Amino acid sequence: MLDAEKMQLALQAKEANPHRYVEPLREENAAVLRDLGASPEAQTFFAQFSFDMKMKAGEFTFMQTNCLKKNCDWDEDFKRALHTNLLLVGSSLNGDMVTLDLLDYQAGILFHDYFWEKPEEDPRKYLIKMNCSLGQFYWNSTFIEGYPIDAYEAAAYMGSEFAGYSDLT
Repeated sequence: MLDAEKMQLALQAKEANPHRYVEPLREENAAVLRDLGASPEAQTFFAQFSFDMKMKAGEFTFMQTNCLKKNCDWDEDFKRALHTNLLLVGSSLNGDMVTLDLLDYQAGILFHDYFWEKPEEDPRKYLIKMNCSLGQFYWNSTFIEGYPIDAYEAAAYMGSEFAGYSDLT
């Protein structure tokens, strides 16, 4: 469902020994995943990829899993995304957010500018689903030449109706 093997390969391509950054998933963060109704496989995935810092994989970062509780308690954007079953798990260099859709476990890229500038809107309106698992997404970003590096490129790559070029005002 989440392709842990591909995630591992993507992380190893940027960091020869990502295991040196492993940090056990703390119980309060595991509890957040359970409370969200995350599948057992998703819980295992986030426990396996729990690091003491953000990790780079391809052109994106992967969040510190041990920040889940803090983000749920304090980060209004994180909570707003979660309200629509989108878990923010990373970001691109320009600030677009990597998401895991908790309804179908597909990876996506969320236009950060629209998400931040239009808080009254459903974040899914600005989500580009990549039609792959989270591990596959990071693997694609690492190993496929020309794979999108942000939501604008993702919209073109996926042939999305919403391309992000409309006026924010």
